[in-house]
Amino acid sequence: MRVARSFAPDDVRIEEEPDPDPGPGEVVCRVLACGVCASDVTDWYVGPRLPAVLGHELVGTVAAVGAGALAPAPGTAVAIHHHTPCGECRRCRRGHETLCERFRATRLDPGGFAEQVRISAELTAELLELPAHLDPATATFVEPLGCVLRAQERAGLHAGDSLLVVGTGVNGLLQIAAAHARGVEAVWVREPRPERLELAEAWGAERHGNELVDVAIVCTPRPDAIAAAARATAPGGTLCLYAPPAPGAPLPLDGAESFLRELTVTASYSAGPRDMQAALELIARGQIDPRPLITHRLPLEETARALDLQRTASALKVIVQP
Repeated sequence: MRVARSFAPDDVRIEEEPDPDPGPGEVVCRVLACGVCASDVTDWYVGPRLPAVLGHELVGTVAAVGAGALAPAPGTAVAIHHHTPCGECRRCRRGHETLCERFRATRLDPGGFAEQVRISAELTAELLELPAHLDPATATFVEPLGCVLRAQERAGLHAGDSLLVVGTGVNGLLQIAAAHARGVEAVWVREPRPERLELAEAWGAERHGNELVDVAIVCTPRPDAIAAAARATAPGGTLCLYAPPAPGAPLPLDGAESFLRELTVTASYSAGPRDMQAALELIARGQIDPRPLITHRLPLEETARALDLQRTASALKVIVQP
């Protein structure tokens, strides 16, 4: 099979490697589509992991099932998650399943930018069967939307609240859509690029002025954006960091102000099984339609271009279709 292996941010090579065989309890899926995530082009994050086949927002069809695997039948289209928690450790019991040691240790073999992937026995339970009407490119949004839903849960966002979304790339726009599906009363946005600000308004948000909000979710690592979001958070409100600042970067928060206004500052990493299931249901029911976000669909041999388009913000969402 062919894989697109990243050796450096600007060095992606199409290579041949043996087709994977499923071991006991394992599954092999043929990749139909894989979205490019912002983390795939966050160089400080992926750099230490290279060389590697990136890509984790993927959809495929079950191609082969190993002995004893509890998995859908061959030919079934599935959304594939790349991590799974144990459900039993202290972190899982406290609601931090994405910090579970098994969650961090499980992964795909080799990754979504490939013609096939091997799903470990631990991950087979995470395969989500897709309804027949859902096309693969649309279904690649299950994982990023799951991450969005988890962030809103961690921020304590409820129907009737007011929300500020800072940064309206794909994740910011999904935050807007998910907030409306949750019944949030008012959604404001901050975005410096006029074309993306207009897009956010088309998705049902308003340009933010001086309004104080119950929850602010920051979908950019920019320090000035984090500081502005903190200032816009009302007393007793919650500031949620959704995009990771670079290692060593100080948070631009006023400690005294945070104390006197009793701000809750939190963060959200990845998505758990329930988030994935909830995201699939929202997309399958048509409550959230991510298809307008797709600006490019590229073949596997153009994975380098796909990553570059996302890194330079020349595209909104790029889908690689082997």
